[in-house]
Amino acid sequence: MKRHNEIKNAYRSLGGESTFYDGMVTCSTLPGKAVCRLVWNMDKRKNYHYLKLALSGIPQGFSGRMLEVPVGTGVLTMPVYETLPDADISCLDYSPDMMERAKRQSSDRNIQKLHAALRDSQKPYDAAGKHVSESGGKDHRKHGRVPVPEE
Repeated sequence: MKRHNEIKNAYRSLGGESTFYDGMVTCSTLPGKAVCRLVWNMDKRKNYHYLKLALSGIPQGFSGRMLEVPVGTGVLTMPVYETLPDADISCLDYSPDMMERAKRQSSDRNIQKLHAALRDSQKPYDAAGKHVSESGGKDHRKHGRVPVPEE
């Protein structure tokens, strides 16, 4: 339970609504760039490459069901979800603060089919998949990939 509480409260310890966390995962603010460089040995270019790889599994025009775990604040994926109006997206996270931020981002971007929920730590999952989607049998490999934010 201790690790669960650490994860749940991590965002709050980084300043909550401040942009420190988002700046850190996007390498877009001065403190975020410092963390990227010192902790992860990444500069903006490497961070962009990592983001591009992380989002490359989401086909452009995707219209099936998608699960994102953990959603965090949504800073990385909400811009992508905004381009997928027909996708039915479920997001989970341990942190209530991050989940609230993700919900606000979803609402601010008018993303209609997004369902967000806190992960129930009392009911562990039996299995997890690396990429979870239900696409109605469509082969999305032939489609282009979702565009990532500009460098």
